[in-house]
Amino acid sequence: MSGSGPRVRVFFDIDGTLLYTDGAGRAALRSALEAVYGTAGPIEGYYFHGKTDPQIVVELMSGAGIAAKEIARRLPSMWPVYLEALRRELEARRAAGRITTLPGVSELLAALVGRDDVALGLLTGNIEEAARLKLAAAGITLTFDVGGFGSDSEDRSEIARIAIERSRRSAKREAFVVVGDTPEDVACARAVNARAVAVATGRHGVAELEAAGADAVFEDLRDTQRVLRCVLSLAAAASASAAEAGNDGSR
Repeated sequence: MSGSGPRVRVFFDIDGTLLYTDGAGRAALRSALEAVYGTAGPIEGYYFHGKTDPQIVVELMSGAGIAAKEIARRLPSMWPVYLEALRRELEARRAAGRITTLPGVSELLAALVGRDDVALGLLTGNIEEAARLKLAAAGITLTFDVGGFGSDSEDRSEIARIAIERSRRSAKREAFVVVGDTPEDVACARAVNARAVAVATGRHGVAELEAAGADAVFEDLRDTQRVLRCVLSLAAAASASAAEAGNDGSR
């Protein structure tokens, strides 16, 4: 895709896609829930992957028998406590060398940033400040100028819609690709007519991600040029489809 064509906005999930924090988020959330609600609920064995931070709180506290109105009332006070706990957990793991970027991530991000027809974004269930803290702890210093976060909505598909709307404010003609490690990432891409690239560096294997309907699935992101070609090809296909439907913003 040339620089004169529609820009590609590549939205990245964070946990399991870009980086690994050795359970820092889970530990911080447990601490915050106990401080604010008096219990972490059925957190043992609870499946965090693909869920938003508000969704996790609501599900865990509902599982603990707390009424929906009470969960909602206390929720705003959760986040400052959680963020403070997350800073501590991330710093301890960073100092111990237990926070890492996942294979191929640094090289792929560098390749994408080097193109004038590509812009980067975030699409994550993390609340925004937590997302930024995790990226910083992993040493990812690139600018993701647009994003959708758990602080925008409890629903991941709604987060995707918000992210795309923010992106379109700066560029009317864009194709969108979502890169993530869960079936939920694939589903939210589908919900906004974006292309989905799945990577099996989280809890889900290649076969499961293929079954979820991803346009492309990789074991990891090590083969920079192959992944880059795939992303650009999918973006071109998305742009062509939008143009055929009269939705490419040029009419």
